Amino acid sequence: MRRRPTPAELLLEGWDVAGTRALLRLARASAANSRWTRDDAAARIPEARAARVLYYGAPAAEPAAPPRGLPPRFVLCASRYAEYKGVDLLVFAWSLLEAQGLRIPLVLAGQDHSRGALGRFVRRLGLEGLVTQLGRVPHAALQGLMRRAEFLVLPSRRDSLGGVVLEAMAAGRPVVAARVGGVPELVRHGREGLLVAPNDPAALARAASTLWEDAPRRRRLAAGAERRSRNFSWARAAAELNGLAGTRPGGRVAVVVWDEGSDQTARAYRANALAGLRAAGARPYCADWNGLGRLERAKPEAWVVLLLRYRRVRRLARFFKARGLRPVVYLC
Repeated sequence: MRRRPTPAELLLEGWDVAGTRALLRLARASAANSRWTRDDAAARIPEARAARVLYYGAPAAEPAAPPRGLPPRFVLCASRYAEYKGVDLLVFAWSLLEAQGLRIPLVLAGQDHSRGALGRFVRRLGLEGLVTQLGRVPHAALQGLMRRAEFLVLPSRRDSLGGVVLEAMAAGRPVVAARVGGVPELVRHGREGLLVAPNDPAALARAASTLWEDAPRRRRLAAGAERRSRNFSWARAAAELNGLAGTRPGGRVAVVVWDEGSDQTARAYRANALAGLRAAGARPYCADWNGLGRLERAKPEAWVVLLLRYRRVRRLARFFKARGLRPVVYLC
């Protein structure tokens, strides 16, 4: 298991510990998207211990038709191609399955942060005919894709929650996932899916082959996943954030998604938070870390920060301190 980085190492990796602490000290209230997120932050920043755990859920999106030309049966991995998501581990697991004579079509959907390295890895292992890489898929089409898949697999090395797991569960699909971060808070082994040790391609391969070949178990876990998903809701999380912010009915809420606005995850958080806050009766306005001035000109009565990236947080803390503002901070 990977050793927990020290605070000094986190600063080198880009985690602005001092800025995050300053922001939490200014906050009117704080929340976290999982117990793991809260406890992991609190191990470095004591102020995070006060964060309330607010799980979000799958968005209420109407599924669109998935991309054409897919196999009749397939397994789906919906994840960005980044080191921490472990998609390379999944591809290696699939090479182990093929070596055993089990050919399971795998569909990968997600933004490529590997600069093509994952595709080269697929070709080097000779899996071009078995692994389909779709790249970024529009969200509505992704919902349709999930409903076509036999199950979802999430091989993350690290993950604060794994929102795609909630989407798969809401679509009535079981999950094979690494036991990391907040994922075990959503998926209970043997009830909604199968959990495996992280960084273990052989364990991924065994769980995937088990679920692929056992239709009755797949159906049982799928039913459990759909039931379990009803406990999680973006509307509920947004309503609680709105309550923590103390916004009046119809009041303006500034939502700061602290990440690059072009990031796929940031866009999903933004859309879900805005929809949830509107449903809660607020009038939300949104920006990423380049739009603070625009939000200020809207004269909001409350501020909510979705902290997706822990870089450059001192800039955000200085912005609030200089104006005497007390935001609600959602650790993600």
